[in-house]
Amino acid sequence: MLEISPDHIAELADDDLRELIGLLCEAELAKRGLPVSAVTYGGDQRAGDGGVDVRIALPEEAVRMDFVPRPNTGFQVKRQDMPRAAMRKEMPPSGDVRAVIRELADASGAYVIAC
Repeated sequence: MLEISPDHIAELADDDLRELIGLLCEAELAKRGLPVSAVTYGGDQRAGDGGVDVRIALPEEAVRMDFVPRPNTGFQVKRQDMPRAAMRKEMPPSGDVRAVIRELADASGAYVIAC
């Protein structure tokens, strides 16, 4: 079994951390017999993505998962530590909640900041 320590995670670059989160999401879906094609991620980590780096889009009635909180979940991946105050600023950078977070909420989804 492969053992990953916090130090290993700390050494990852932003795009590596995003890929790790994406792979973990794919593993969670595969474990539940759900299509891993429902997980999307990749591209330029610095691209304007509206605040989502890894997205899971499954039908609302999909089986309950363990680490992925909802069938529609968006993960914002940040390598740096983000205290609560920084997270609060990240969600509404211009004062309004990001459109992608609103869309996830409208679909009974979840928005997760992984840092």
